[in-house]
Amino acid sequence: MKEFFHSVRFKIIICIAALLLGLMTYVAVAAGTQTLPEQIINTVTYPFVTAANAVSNGVNGFIDKLVNADSYKSQNDELRELVTQMYERTAEYEELQKENEQLREMLNLNQKHEDFKFSEPCSIIARNANDIYGGFTMNHGSSSGISLNDPVITSVGLIGRVTDIAPNYARVSTILSPQVNVGVYTQRTKTTGVLENNTATAEQELCLMSNILKDADITTGDVIVTSGQSGLFPEGIIVGTVKEVYDDPNGLSKHALIEPAEDCFKITSVYAVVDFDGKGLSFDDSQE
Repeated sequence: MKEFFHSVRFKIIICIAALLLGLMTYVAVAAGTQTLPEQIINTVTYPFVTAANAVSNGVNGFIDKLVNADSYKSQNDELRELVTQMYERTAEYEELQKENEQLREMLNLNQKHEDFKFSEPCSIIARNANDIYGGFTMNHGSSSGISLNDPVITSVGLIGRVTDIAPNYARVSTILSPQVNVGVYTQRTKTTGVLENNTATAEQELCLMSNILKDADITTGDVIVTSGQSGLFPEGIIVGTVKEVYDDPNGLSKHALIEPAEDCFKITSVYAVVDFDGKGLSFDDSQE
C-alpha cells in the first residue's frame, strides 16, 4: 500500500483530482452559483417551500374572496347589465336596419307602381313544412286593411295571394300553388298565357305557364309579368323568367316552365297590395 501512495499512478490521480476541483471552483465562482452546502439545503427544503407557498396563496385567495365578495358581486352585476344593454342595442340596431330596408323597398314599389296601395310590411310567422307549394302565414290580417285574394308581393316580384284571412293574420298561397291562377305575358313580345301549376312543377319550385299559342314568340330567358286581366292581380308585376318551352301533346299550344323571381321558401317579409287601379274588374268589364 505504501508503495502505491509513492507510485507515479497515485501522483497522477492526485493531480487530476486537484485539477477538477480547481475547475469546479472556478466555474462556481464565475457563474455566481451557490455553495455545495447551500445547494444541498435548498434541494432538501424545496418541496416544503413550494407547499408552503401554495398554501399561502390559497389562503390569501380565500381571504380575498371572503373579504371582497360583495365588491365582486357588484362588479359581476354591472358587467351583466352592460352585456344585456349591449345585446338590446344590437337588437334595436338590427330592427332599425330592417325597418329602413322595408321603407326603402316600399318607396321603390310606390315609385314603380303609383296606383298601388300597400299594407304595412308583413313578417312571415309560420310555415307548413309539408306544403310543397311554400305557403305561409303572415302577421297582419283584416284589421290592417288586408282582404281575401289580395296579391302578396316583395320588391322583387309576385309571391301569391291571400287565401285565408283573420283580424290578426293571413294565410298566403304562393305562385307555385294550383290555387293561384294568374294571367301573364312576356315583357318582350306580350305573348300571353296563364299560370296553371301542378304538383310536378311545384316539386321543381317552378311555375307552369299554359295556354300559349303554338306559333307564339316565347323563348328561354323571357321575363314574365302579370297581365292584370282578372282584376285580382294588377298588371306589370314580375313573376319570373322562362326556363324551358315545350309543345303540348295536343299539338295546338305550348307550355313554359317559369323560374320565380323570388324564392317563396326563403322570404321573411312581404307586402299585400290592398288596392290598385282596376281591382275587381276583369278584362271584359274594362272593355265595356
